[in-house]
Amino acid sequence: FERRIGASITYESGIFLGQAGVFTDNFADTDTDNRSIDGRVVLMPKMGDTQLHFGGSLHYNDLGEEDATVRYRQRPFVHFTSTRFVNTDRLDADSEFGAGVEAAVISGPFHASAEGFWQTVDMPMAADNPTFFGGYVEAGYFLTKGDTRGYKGGKFDRVKPENPLGDGGIGSVQFNLRYDHLDLSDAGIIGGVQNGYQASLLWKPASNTLFSVNYGRMEYTDAVLPTDTGETDYGVDAFGIRAQVDF
Repeated sequence: FERRIGASITYESGIFLGQAGVFTDNFADTDTDNRSIDGRVVLMPKMGDTQLHFGGSLHYNDLGEEDATVRYRQRPFVHFTSTRFVNTDRLDADSEFGAGVEAAVISGPFHASAEGFWQTVDMPMAADNPTFFGGYVEAGYFLTKGDTRGYKGGKFDRVKPENPLGDGGIGSVQFNLRYDHLDLSDAGIIGGVQNGYQASLLWKPASNTLFSVNYGRMEYTDAVLPTDTGETDYGVDAFGIRAQVDF
């Protein structure tokens, strides 16, 4: 929900987690009448050593201005480019309503997760209100003994290598596969469809240091940027290398 200013509360008891918040606009746009209400509930039971996660969320945003607009778009896997092949452009809107579902499992070195989110835009001058959808499925496996995906408070947490570099080990090595889907075409809006197929290899020498190699293949339908020959259905490959230190 971007970097919005607001207030939120969290309640956690046993396997239940509830979160709710009321937010205004981004820090640079606090003079607008944009207001949103967001909520999320999570069940996080354990079956033996296996951590399960089931959640859902709701989002309502009253844009609060007669000439308000919204725009939905996405970069092609890597964020060091400003190019977007899927983009609804600016849409006149009074409000937006979103609903999401999420699930995950962590069992020893294996982990998997999936999410889906539907966003409906109330467009005052449109015959039909468009609903856009995005979602992903991801699975990963640790190649180093004793390592597992971190989990805390209803979300994935930092991975802490069982045998960090400099302490008798090499850190953790993790391989991931991911598929994601984004459909920004509905009710006469042609923003394009993006299907992403991704693979990554992550090495964490220590809990606060990460190196990764990532590859993604994006397949587009009705892309907003045509090729030199006018094609709007095509594929794009992206490759990224990342080094990260956090505190």
